[in-house]
This record gives sequence, structure tokens and C-alpha cells, in this order.
Amino acid sequence: MLGYVFLYLMVALEVYSWIFFAYIIISWLPINDSDPILGRISRFLSALCEPVYNAVMRILPPLRFGMLDFSPMYVFLLIYLLRLVLSRAMMWLATL
Repeated sequence: MLGYVFLYLMVALEVYSWIFFAYIIISWLPINDSDPILGRISRFLSALCEPVYNAVMRILPPLRFGMLDFSPMYVFLLIYLLRLVLSRAMMWLATL
């Protein structure tokens, strides 16, 4: 039973990493908020991703090289580490 919880968390983290990737890509585009489709998608992705991104940025310093900002890599690293811990926990649980 607990294995399914870990599995669902792993899938949720994978989905969130793709959502965060889409948020990064769409943040580069000049999208008008009054656009009925892209504006709504942009607001939806911002509502999902900005709370996590802002929380991480409050803790860690910005990672900028010239004009490039690599700070979103912190979130991807955090997702990777969470998935690694969950996979190890799943393997430990399987040995019981």
C-alpha cells in the first residue's frame, strides 16, 4: 500500500517537472495576459510554479551568468533529489 503512495509521488514529481519546464519556456515568450488561450495558460503555469520557485529563491542565491539565469535549475535539482529519496525508500520498502 505504501509503495503505491511512493509511486504516485514519483509520478507527481515527474509531471511537476514537465509543468515547471513549460513554465520556464513560456516565461521567455512575450505573451499578453489578455490573450484568451496563451494568457490563461501562462497564468495557470505561474499559479502552479511561482510559489515553489519563490520559496526556493528565498533560500538560495540567484545563479546568473551574464544575462542568463540558471536559478530554475535549483527546482529541477530539488525534484531530482526528492525522486532519488523516494526511489531509495521504495527499494528499502521492497526488501521488508
